[in-house]
Amino acid sequence: MAQSLKRIKSRLRSIENTRKVTGAMQMISATKLHRTTKVLMSAKPYLLKLESLLNNIASGPVSLVGPFFTARPEVKRIALCLVTSDGGLCGAYNNNIIRVAEDFIEKYGRDRIRLIAVGQKGYKYFRSLGIIASNPYLGLNGRYVEPVADDIGHTLIDSFLNNEVDEVHIAYTHFETVLRVRPVVVKFLNIERAAGSNAEYIFEPNVSKIIEELVPRYLLVKIRCVLLDSLTSEHSARTVAMKAATDNAGDLLHSLTQLRNKVRQANITQEIMEIISSVEALKG
Repeated sequence: MAQSLKRIKSRLRSIENTRKVTGAMQMISATKLHRTTKVLMSAKPYLLKLESLLNNIASGPVSLVGPFFTARPEVKRIALCLVTSDGGLCGAYNNNIIRVAEDFIEKYGRDRIRLIAVGQKGYKYFRSLGIIASNPYLGLNGRYVEPVADDIGHTLIDSFLNNEVDEVHIAYTHFETVLRVRPVVVKFLNIERAAGSNAEYIFEPNVSKIIEELVPRYLLVKIRCVLLDSLTSEHSARTVAMKAATDNAGDLLHSLTQLRNKVRQANITQEIMEIISSVEALKG
């Protein structure tokens, strides 16, 4: 019984230390979540305005022509940019987006896919399956770095313009709320015409020059928001996972504390019974 009590005390100390670690990680992730959410919310209106402007121009009498809008007659090669995290302890965040990417690759065939990995988890997983990602972007560790986002954007754009691939898609996790994130695959290139408001514009100097300036800016802003979306989702998933771990550790501590008290009480009762038995034996 004494040995059992010693084991229980050892487990209590171990779980208490674990709870302190997970609690600290929860606070750190919550701070990062707040910071990235703030940056994401400030960047999204600009993206939506660019998107609206582009769609409004496309819905007018102007015919959008150029390499960014032209669909290839035959899609032989597809670039898939997969965004995962570099670290773990974020619940099902990586598993969910990897599963979506796997379904996409299975749908089109791995021979047609050129994988571009952002994050260690996706890169290592597909490497274990024999799919080696070109241009891997590793070591962000949950930090948003705008030059890296722009470099990813230029890599995707150049691969499309240089006819290395015929389409570009991005697999990432879309942030909706702290408790709700959604893995998605969106088409990045070619740009498909969407409905606008039929607004009329006066173009100065001319529509071709405006489109030439607008589209690359729009694409770079879009890839920045995609990366911010993924990082925000990562911090959200890690915050939720660490909170669940901390709460579970608290519940386990409560149960073990009750068990320890019962064992102590049983030990005391046993000692009293032994004393009484000894006294009765001496009387007797």
